[in-house]
Amino acid sequence: MIDIVRTSSFWRDLKDILDFFADVFADDVAGRFLDAIDESINFIGEFPALGNPWESTNPRHAGLRFRLVKGFEKYLLLYRQGHQHVHILRLVHGSQNIMESLD
Repeated sequence: MIDIVRTSSFWRDLKDILDFFADVFADDVAGRFLDAIDESINFIGEFPALGNPWESTNPRHAGLRFRLVKGFEKYLLLYRQGHQHVHILRLVHGSQNIMESLD
């Protein structure tokens, strides 16, 4: 399995989502979401090339991939694979302006 690096942007995104779940839903939803995030990131670490390529004309987005969070398919993990690491860049809801989140 390849090393996984979670960026500070990912951690901020995760905190915001967990805060939302705690306010709107019950704590058990936040717990299930955390488990789903861990499972999805572990899958990315084992099979990084299986993520969907992010299509963009912006050269800064070259090599960017995404994977839906298992069980919470409205959420996407955006990542980039390096030689020895996978960088988990963002965690976003599909209704967000994702291109704006990337810039």
